[in-house]
Amino acid sequence: MLRLDLNLVWTIINMLIIYAIYRKFLYQPVHKILDARQAEIDKQYADAETARQSAEQLQQEAEAAMTEINQTRADMLGEARQKAGEEYDRLMAQAQTKADQLLNEARARSKYEQEKQMEQAQRQIADLVMAATAKLVASKTGEDEDRKLYQQFLTKTGGMER
Repeated sequence: MLRLDLNLVWTIINMLIIYAIYRKFLYQPVHKILDARQAEIDKQYADAETARQSAEQLQQEAEAAMTEINQTRADMLGEARQKAGEEYDRLMAQAQTKADQLLNEARARSKYEQEKQMEQAQRQIADLVMAATAKLVASKTGEDEDRKLYQQFLTKTGGMER
């Protein structure tokens, strides 16, 4: 059977002491290093996840800013088009008013010139009638002379013979 020998006891005690020493000085420091390494890796993963979330948030903010910029640009273009349309309408109305004013002035001048020419023609006709009447009264010579004067009158006034 098995005998218990003092060497065997001392070997077991030595083994237990070596195991305790290895555990105290080897396993615990290695475990601490492994735990620290795992904590560092976990921290890096957490930092990477935070950075990814931050990047996604920044991307969303950038997209929102681009959408806002595009909307602002569209609003500004619409406003500029509206202002240009209003300016075009204003200029067209102003040009139409100016054209109407010039047309009215031209009509007034034309009417004035026409009235002036009519007055002048009436004065000339009156002068011719007065001259013809004066000649007729002065020379009461006869019917042939009257017809001759009448023909002269018609020639001077540009009238047609009947």
